Amino acid sequence: MARNNEEIKDSKVALVAHIVASLVYLALGICLLVLDANVISQIAYSFSVLAVGILFICFGAWYMIKYFFNHEYIKISNYGFTMGVILVIIGAISIFQANYISAFIDALVCLIGVVLGAVMLQQSFALFHIQRGAWFLSLFFGIISIAASIYFLLVPQKFFERNVITCSYLIAIGALSLLSLLLMAIGLHDHKKDSNRNYTRILEDAPGSSLDDSIFEEDQDNYFDDVYKDSSSDLFED
Repeated sequence: MARNNEEIKDSKVALVAHIVASLVYLALGICLLVLDANVISQIAYSFSVLAVGILFICFGAWYMIKYFFNHEYIKISNYGFTMGVILVIIGAISIFQANYISAFIDALVCLIGVVLGAVMLQQSFALFHIQRGAWFLSLFFGIISIAASIYFLLVPQKFFERNVITCSYLIAIGALSLLSLLLMAIGLHDHKKDSNRNYTRILEDAPGSSLDDSIFEEDQDNYFDDVYKDSSSDLFED
């Protein structure tokens, strides 16, 4: 039970990160088209690396604290503390080497796009497993997202400028990621409803089948009683 609770908590953290990343992409693309791109570019290149570093440190600290408070050290195969240390180191390097890392922020945008595309592919596999017809949409969204991200990774672009192509990429990645997540939520909801409906049908059919069997048994007993009475009356008449 404790293991299931931990898996649920980890999945919630991943879900929140997925939603936040999708909203950031969507909002960033819209703001670059609508607002002053120069101001957004300065903010992005100045503070985005710092924000990412702080985020990595927070996640790393959470993994390390969880490792001790949940007594995960008794599990040999659990590497939560190691994961936390790695995340903290990456976050610290991002903060202290922000000027150097900011030169690669455009590539980081593409890498995050690849990750979001991979999540869409995983959602399509899950929808296919529970037999939801929308699985091919998530599959298509994931393939398109990964292909576009790899293209912009190989052909470098300045994402924090007023460029219709790059802004469209950001908006598309954010929107498709949220749409795929919505399809996943709808699919899980429908799957749960179908499971409950089948379970209810089984419960409703079970008493009916036993009732029919009891009626058959009563008819069978009445038949043997009638046969016994008839044979007895014939015997007395003789």
